[in-house]
Amino acid sequence: MSTPLSLLDLDLPRRNGELAFDAPWQGTVFALAAAVVEHAFGGDREPFRQQLIAAIAAEPRRPYWESWTAALEALVQTLPA
Repeated sequence: MSTPLSLLDLDLPRRNGELAFDAPWQGTVFALAAAVVEHAFGGDREPFRQQLIAAIAAEPRRPYWESWTAALEALVQTLPA
């Protein structure tokens, strides 16, 4: 199992050390992903990381936060109903 989610360990877009969101929906996707990782995976971010890697590989030109959205959708689909 990976270490618990830590924002300091993630390679996220930043401006002046602060998380950088160009639109409110990007912050929402980030918060949702963090909540799913925390509550459904006990803080283990590896399943999300693997989905994000796959999303970026599938569409390398897709904007970063859209890849987060695709990864989150794929991750949620792996959860039991």
